[in-house]
Amino acid sequence: MDVEAYKQIIADIPRTLLDRDTAPGAEPEDLFQLDIPALIVPGKDVAHATSAARYLEECLPKSEYWDILPDDQTEQNAPARLIEFLERHS
Repeated sequence: MDVEAYKQIIADIPRTLLDRDTAPGAEPEDLFQLDIPALIVPGKDVAHATSAARYLEECLPKSEYWDILPDDQTEQNAPARLIEFLERHS
């Protein structure tokens, strides 16, 4: 994304923050075009709904969803999962 496009997103945030059922920021069409690996880690709190993680999984073509309940994410398995993902995509 170029600087001008980013500036436009930031300028539009006050108007677009609450105009959708999905997260503010990049439009789904922009996410569909991304050609980068992404590890999607589900959450379950006020700011990070599991449905948001599933939404990103659907929009990001090279996404990998870590199918684990948030309560099962631990200090042991979360860093190991992230390192494994990074090693495969480095």
